[in-house]
Amino acid sequence: MRQELINVLSVQSESYNSTMMESYITHQIESMGLTAIHDKGNIYCIKGIADTYPCIVSHMDSVHKIIPDDDYHIMFDDRMAMGINLATMKPTGCGGDDKVGIYACLRLLQEYECIKVAFFKDEEVGCDGSYDADVEFFKDVRFILQCDRRGNTDFVNEIYGTQLQNKKFKKQVAPLLRNHGYNFSSGMLTDVYALTQIGVSVSVANISCGYYNPHCDDEIVMFEDVDNCLDLCRAIFDTLEDTYPVQRQKAYKSLSKYNYNRYSYDYDDFETGWGATTPVKDTSTTDIEICEGCNEWRLTKDIEYVYKYSTYMCKDCVEVYS
Repeated sequence: MRQELINVLSVQSESYNSTMMESYITHQIESMGLTAIHDKGNIYCIKGIADTYPCIVSHMDSVHKIIPDDDYHIMFDDRMAMGINLATMKPTGCGGDDKVGIYACLRLLQEYECIKVAFFKDEEVGCDGSYDADVEFFKDVRFILQCDRRGNTDFVNEIYGTQLQNKKFKKQVAPLLRNHGYNFSSGMLTDVYALTQIGVSVSVANISCGYYNPHCDDEIVMFEDVDNCLDLCRAIFDTLEDTYPVQRQKAYKSLSKYNYNRYSYDYDDFETGWGATTPVKDTSTTDIEICEGCNEWRLTKDIEYVYKYSTYMCKDCVEVYS
């Protein structure tokens, strides 16, 4: 299993240039005797025949510039892996964000008899692939997981005020989180959030999966944390056998590609029960934005787009993350 992860990390991929990763994923799917479905730059796969499926997704791009393959090397020991540029003998990002997620998708695709997986293009530049996803593909899934979060403890159930999971899902997943050292948390833009905005109406989650220092040259992947994340995904697959729908209604006006569809009104609320209508702060007529570093509301003039992290941050967070 460890070598499979190293193999994925060894494939270079960059936003708008993920051809090598697309080929690698397609080859891995076909080597299992399955069909890779290509649509609008995304890759989908269905394994088995079932009334409902567990589902896991990832994205194929990273932020790191592609260097000559002869210079790109994954250095690893028993605990961790990182990328090295052999020409300069300096670290270069290994793309754990989100190659760890790709590894998780392929691993679970091998292990489970009935499963759906999806690999999206160009998440790092605004979730282009997932905003253009085939909604029909997800009509018969029970829930959707994504392993695209740094660290080893976050189980994201809220993004930009949008509740990602219904009460039943949270109740059933909570003991599994405790067993694996995870906690519910708020998060930032990723593919599962984009899916909620285009009409996919089941519970979704983004999970910390063991990469650290994302988008940086000194990015590392910790094997123990990757294994724990994968074990959590297996526990969810094995335990949550129902479908976990979430009622959602778009309540925003997208002003630009980087508005990220932040505002939502109707969703299932953990505290007040199924189908509750809980208003989220409406900023459509005010001059404030949410900082994606600290998840606090800030004046628009104090928010800036940080290309290094592909996200909006307040000035305080920019200093912290610099």
